Amino acid sequence: MKNQTLDSIVDTIRNPATRWEGLVQLKEFTDTSQVDRFIYFCDDTFWLIRWAVIEKIGDLKLKKCIPKLFEKLRDPDTNVQKNVQKALQKCSKKDLSQIVEGLVSSYINVRIFCRKIIVNSIENKQEEIQDIIFNSSWIIANQLLHILFVEKKEKLEPFLINATKVRTVQKHAIMMLAIINSERVTSHMITLYKQPHLKRHIIQAISIMNPSIIFPKLISYLSYDNAKKIIQEILIKSDKASIPYIIQSLHNDLFSEDLLYCLKKITITVPMYVLLEKKVKKHPHLSTSINLDQLKPK
Repeated sequence: MKNQTLDSIVDTIRNPATRWEGLVQLKEFTDTSQVDRFIYFCDDTFWLIRWAVIEKIGDLKLKKCIPKLFEKLRDPDTNVQKNVQKALQKCSKKDLSQIVEGLVSSYINVRIFCRKIIVNSIENKQEEIQDIIFNSSWIIANQLLHILFVEKKEKLEPFLINATKVRTVQKHAIMMLAIINSERVTSHMITLYKQPHLKRHIIQAISIMNPSIIFPKLISYLSYDNAKKIIQEILIKSDKASIPYIIQSLHNDLFSEDLLYCLKKITITVPMYVLLEKKVKKHPHLSTSINLDQLKPK
């Protein structure tokens, strides 16, 4: 068998009289040096040769053939297509690096199948996928991040926190943390808000979070002097959504001055004014710093 070439085995398969013998020879073939010939025969005109050679590529785990296997996902023969899928799964079992490249293929069937392999690999290869995210182009990185998020959601929180520090995926990571209402993301949002290109994005992320989670947490950080200006800006830009929580905490002497500044910068609606009146009535000491007439809606 060592002296045989892939070409001679294929010739044996091509001959109807020796076809079965050739298939057995190919099954026993172990030479991994003939990658170019394997790739060549993937395009053979006889479907059975394509089918058998592609199956052998999978058995030998010839990773250099993966780009050709991507092409053969569009093979006209459905039996060949099935073997291509099996071969791709075998070739990528230990290394997903080439499979993730298929996520940006111009062919939708390649993108769909690569996504399927990655999804099926998450339980055993999550760490590898996460490493690839941090070392890939922004297109691939964000597609992988989306796959992980769909599959893992809240379990992905620690990784998403780290991902907010990586320029290629930080915007999506922030939004995903907002979707799962992560309390841990609050302090990171305050830090990231210093980056001008993220300001609008962070305000948008906050707008989709549960306000009863995000705004009390933001207000609590007003106790840190180096965060006050940022938090005030966030509260003001959050506009009407932040008002109930600003009013709720006005009686706290630790925050009252900073929150009153925010309150004066936001247009107060009639319902919120009524809420403010009740707050002042309940905490009379606030009347010395809050002029209700000035804050009355026009």
